[in-house]
Amino acid sequence: MLWMEDQNLLGSEIRQDYRNGFYSIMTLGRSKRPKGLEEETIETMDISNCPFERANDSMTTDIMRYGGPWQIKVIQNKYPELSGNTPFGETVDKDGLLTHIGGYGYNEVVIESPVHTEIFEAFSPEKLIDWLNVIIDREETLYARPYIKYVQVFKNYGVIGGASLGHPHTQIIAWPVLIGLIKKELDISKSYRQTNGTCLYEKIYDIEKGRVLIDNNSFFAIAPFGSRITAESMIVPKRHVSYAGELSSVEKYDFISILKTVLLTNRKLYGNQAYNFTIHEIKGDPDFHMHLEIYPRLSTMAGIELGENVFVNTVIPEEYAEEFRNSLKNSD
Repeated sequence: MLWMEDQNLLGSEIRQDYRNGFYSIMTLGRSKRPKGLEEETIETMDISNCPFERANDSMTTDIMRYGGPWQIKVIQNKYPELSGNTPFGETVDKDGLLTHIGGYGYNEVVIESPVHTEIFEAFSPEKLIDWLNVIIDREETLYARPYIKYVQVFKNYGVIGGASLGHPHTQIIAWPVLIGLIKKELDISKSYRQTNGTCLYEKIYDIEKGRVLIDNNSFFAIAPFGSRITAESMIVPKRHVSYAGELSSVEKYDFISILKTVLLTNRKLYGNQAYNFTIHEIKGDPDFHMHLEIYPRLSTMAGIELGENVFVNTVIPEEYAEEFRNSLKNSD
C-alpha cells in the first residue's frame, strides 16, 4: 500500500471512487511541471529553457533517437503519472470500499521534431509515418514488460488541451490495468459480438453514414452520433485490427493521411484551437477494434460535466459533419 500511516504518498497510486466506479491517478510532483506555454507566443517565445530543444539534450533522459542529428526523440517523462519503480499490487480495505492499485507503469514522451514551432498536422506524410513507426516501436517494447495490459498514446495541444510545453510532442503511458473508457469500450464490444456475431466497429460506417467526414481505402472518419465534445471525431480502420502494429504500410499511410486532414480542416474551421487526441487500441485482444478519437477544446467542462459526467455539446454532430465536408469541397 502506497498511502502510509504518516500520510505521505509514495510514488503514485490508482484509486477507484467507490461511489461511482471512476478511477483517478494520485501522484506527487506534477504541479511542478513546466508552465512556459501559458505565456508563450511566436513573438515572445524563449526556447532557451525548453528541455525538448536539441541544445538542451542534457536536460532529458533519452530512451531512443531517430535520425542523426535526431529528428524524433523518445525520453522518459520527468513528471510521470506512473512509474516502473512503483510496486504493482491491488489492495482493498476491510470494508471493501477503498481500492488501492500501485501506480506501476511507464510514461514516455515522443519529441516529434527538433523545431519548436512546427505544427504536428503540418508535418509531411513521410514525417508522420516516421512518427507512427516510432510510436509502434515503443508500444511493442512496453507491451512486452511485466504486468502491462494497455499502452495509451495521446497528444495534448495547447494550454486548454493540457500541454505544459509548446514544443511538438506526443505522450505514451503503459498501464498495469484496464480501467476507464478503454475498459467500457472493450466490454461493449465483447457484448455486441456475443449478441450479433460481428464487430460493432465494422458496422459503424453504416450506422454513422450521415456523419462521415472523409474516407479512403483503409480508414474513415466520422462525427460520432453521441459526441461528447463539439467537433469530436473518430478515425476507424475498415479492416479489423486491434492495434496499430497490425497495420500494413499502405494502411499506415491512409491512417496518417486522414488524421492530418481532420486536424488541418478543424484548424481551418476553428483556428488555432487546443485539442487532444488519443489512440484506443489493445494489443492481442481480438474483440477490440482500434480507433483514434480527436477532441477539439472549443469549450470547457462545467457543472453538468463534472457533476453528472454528462457532456453538453453545443454543435450537433450532423452540423459539424456538414461544415467539415463543405470545407473540404471548398479546398478542392
